[in-house]
Amino acid sequence: MESVQKACGAFRWRIYLVDNASKRAMPSKMQCFLTKEGTRACFLKADENRGYASGNNLGIARALEDGCGVIVVANNDIVFKSGAIEAMAVCLLRHPKAGIVGPMVVGRDGSIQQSCCSMRTGMWEIFQIYTVAKKMFPRKRAVYYCQNRNPYKRAYVYHVSGCCFAMSAACAKAVTPLDEGTMLYGEELILGLTMERLGYRTIYEPQSVVMHWHGATAGRLAPLMYQCISQSELYYCGKYLKAARWQLWVLYQYRRCLYLLRCMKSRELARSRSTFLAETKKSYQQARNDRKQKNRT
Repeated sequence: MESVQKACGAFRWRIYLVDNASKRAMPSKMQCFLTKEGTRACFLKADENRGYASGNNLGIARALEDGCGVIVVANNDIVFKSGAIEAMAVCLLRHPKAGIVGPMVVGRDGSIQQSCCSMRTGMWEIFQIYTVAKKMFPRKRAVYYCQNRNPYKRAYVYHVSGCCFAMSAACAKAVTPLDEGTMLYGEELILGLTMERLGYRTIYEPQSVVMHWHGATAGRLAPLMYQCISQSELYYCGKYLKAARWQLWVLYQYRRCLYLLRCMKSRELARSRSTFLAETKKSYQQARNDRKQKNRT
């Protein structure tokens, strides 16, 4: 939050801090920041944690209500470099057909992270990019993650990382509320489909740079992270891709076996094994139901 002011340049700004029903008390440093900023910082607390999309819906709705022209969605482990938000806002103003702009995302060591995708994620991409089969398709993976492009050149892409992006108010009104069917992960894939359906474009803007303390939150919650990856994947494939029954079964068994193998090396994962198996089974069954409903429609 302290990096926002310099990142906005000449643009007026307001922060919407969303507490997704955490059980921890607010740190004193954060309380001091909110008090100091006064009306420029708004604190919103969700009644329950229904996931990433739900928390963002709360903040986006309030920002639209307050008349914000550009809305920046950012994880709590993002630090904005000077002018980063201004660059995304200017990009949106200069490209009327664009609804979302994503920044260059770098790690704490300065390395450029994968933050955009060049194509729609269909079932082939799920198997070729998101499973161990990715080792057999290095060229496809490079194209998918835009690794064959100059990272310092602005470009139209299919979607950008959910860790940080800016969208115009018009786009936000059209694409929200975000689908709250996922707890964590996969939201970008769904948003990409929604943007395509509504005719909006997405731009990667390297003039905007943010630092991502990748894994600062989810990294401490490995069992939940793996569970959410599996559940979100099944939800996306069942509801949005009309995945065949055998495809859902293969994905479900793949994630299940992979988790069990990881349990052999991690006591932390092993302690959450029964929860993982029970929750992902529910998601698998729901994905099959979503697929049936989609086919009827």
